[in-house]
Amino acid sequence: MKTLIKVLVAGCLFITSSAIADDIIPAPVYKQRELFVIKAQKKFKGAKVEVFQANGELMTSQNLQKRKMIIDFGSVQQGTYVIRLTKGDDVQEFQYISKQK
Repeated sequence: MKTLIKVLVAGCLFITSSAIADDIIPAPVYKQRELFVIKAQKKFKGAKVEVFQANGELMTSQNLQKRKMIIDFGSVQQGTYVIRLTKGDDVQEFQYISKQK
């Protein structure tokens, strides 16, 4: 979990701006990396980003400082994860399936 938090922090620092809002792109870039890229709408800037395991256990929580965040699932076990963005009454949820062996 500490590794995932470090990756999330590093991912926040590696942010570029994008003209396309509202896109969610799972992007496996390298053989050993499983990346989940969030490009959120402007209204979600500053939102709380939470990552849950399929059983509902919270893995990590962080604020979305820009509109784009990269989450690296390369160090987690195989399974289904839920990514939830929350800002006020606005909530968006996304599902990610890790295929790590």
